[in-house]
Amino acid sequence: MSEGIKSIGISATKTLVNSILVALVVLGSLVLGYRAIRPIQPTGEELAIALAKQSVQTGVEDFASMVNRYLDNSHAVRLDSMIQSRLGELRGEIVVTGWVAKEVATNLYMVSFTWTHPANGERGAFFEVDTKNRFARPIIPDDELALKYGVRSQEDFQKEEAVTRDFIKKKYPEGALQYANHILTIQGRADGDYKPQDVAQEIHRSLKGAFEHRRDQYLQVKMTKGGLVGEHAARY
Repeated sequence: MSEGIKSIGISATKTLVNSILVALVVLGSLVLGYRAIRPIQPTGEELAIALAKQSVQTGVEDFASMVNRYLDNSHAVRLDSMIQSRLGELRGEIVVTGWVAKEVATNLYMVSFTWTHPANGERGAFFEVDTKNRFARPIIPDDELALKYGVRSQEDFQKEEAVTRDFIKKKYPEGALQYANHILTIQGRADGDYKPQDVAQEIHRSLKGAFEHRRDQYLQVKMTKGGLVGEHAARY
């Protein structure tokens, strides 16, 4: 083989090697660049807080309806706005802890937004969040959840329930009614010109005093009239 042919072969080999090296460098840069710009996945705590904070999001279990039912707010009101409104109504110095998520089981979190006020101690909003199924629900006024997560003690709950029952019995001594865990059921007469919904709302208003001493100031009234049922549920 002549020297000229050898030289051409060596040059071609060097060119090929250089091309391969350049391609590897470019590919490595692209990989590093993708890693740098790709979205950072939220942690479990961040996702849990996001699910608790949102009023409506595809894949979340009708959270707005639950907020509306439990806290008597419009579906258009976002949770953050509601909390800011409550904080704005307070007078005096407050210490805001803010949002905190604690994993209690695999993909299950307790999420809270708490603040401390000199007049009434620690207050807040509390949620149970399932990050796998994208499900969030308020812990209060669900007594089972409140006791489970220690938001309320069994002793305090029993004392408050006793005072509430006594108040209701004094208010309606002759009423055919049953009360347990924030639900008051009243058996009305099937006859008579009245609307169960209106009666339920009026009774709800009349029982504000039964919940003034409680942190969980919520009541659901069910009024029956034969086969008709009227309901009114709201916070005080």
